[in-house]
Amino acid sequence: MVIHCERLVKIYQTAEAFRALDEVSLDVKKGDFISVMGPSGCGKSTLLNILGLLDEPTSGEYLLNGTPTARMKDRTRSHLRRDCIGFIFQSFNLMPKLSVLQNIALPMRYGNTPRGEILPRARELLQRVGLESKAENTPQELSGGQCQRVACARALANRPEIILADEPTGNLDSKSGADILALLQELNQSGMTIIMVTHDEKIAQGARRIIHMKDGKIV
Repeated sequence: MVIHCERLVKIYQTAEAFRALDEVSLDVKKGDFISVMGPSGCGKSTLLNILGLLDEPTSGEYLLNGTPTARMKDRTRSHLRRDCIGFIFQSFNLMPKLSVLQNIALPMRYGNTPRGEILPRARELLQRVGLESKAENTPQELSGGQCQRVACARALANRPEIILADEPTGNLDSKSGADILALLQELNQSGMTIIMVTHDEKIAQGARRIIHMKDGKIV
């Protein structure tokens, strides 16, 4: 089991306590492609942030590849995020002043990729997402769909086992959204585990399994 979650609870202390996750249990096998759906505020992104080691649950157990993540040191969590997990965001989160090639290369400069292999691998990934002709362009010179393709390539830079995608088609037109889904399906068919948060029923249907959330629970 790549991911095992048992009775995850996340409480945010604002003016009054807000229970974002309420006893969530989830198992994810290697090679799964899961869509997580539900209304705004139901806990989808909170769950994704915990799975991506960007946040910690208030209580409950989260095992990543059999390793408990509770009380894990920050440095260990950072290394796991870097080496195990690729992130794709709705707003792309590309560096606007860097070229497309530099954006893809950036995670590798903080990882274990030998220096001489970084740019060749970045070019290989750019070719994989069909944007080899855009290597020297900046993100501002690309369409939304092209930016998300670059973000997908960047997510693959350090050869992660898992891709976490938070509304990856949310800012795209229907054709670009379908193209990104097709790319994610191709990655899944090559053996990658993917968990995708989406509001779009059509996009969600492209996954192998759909999970619905409401009021912090899986329903």
